[in-house]
Amino acid sequence: MGKAAINDSESVKKFCDELADTVESLEEQLRKTEQAMEDVYEGWKDEKFQKYKQEFDKDKDEIKPLCKDLMEYESDVLYPIYKILKEYEEQ
Repeated sequence: MGKAAINDSESVKKFCDELADTVESLEEQLRKTEQAMEDVYEGWKDEKFQKYKQEFDKDKDEIKPLCKDLMEYESDVLYPIYKILKEYEEQ
């Protein structure tokens, strides 16, 4: 079975909004996790936990550019498609 194409402006707009919401949630969760990791690390001063914190820091450094790329995709690719479809539908 083939994949359905998004070919109306409202579907594209909905996808853009959901993508932006997902990125916002991911960034918020990242901030909360980062703060929790810092609090635990400062409270425990445990070398073993430091390893987990370092791994998290590595992952965090990969998540931030991903969020940026997703938002650029939304604004640079999806939004122009939305505008084109909206214009076409209004004709």
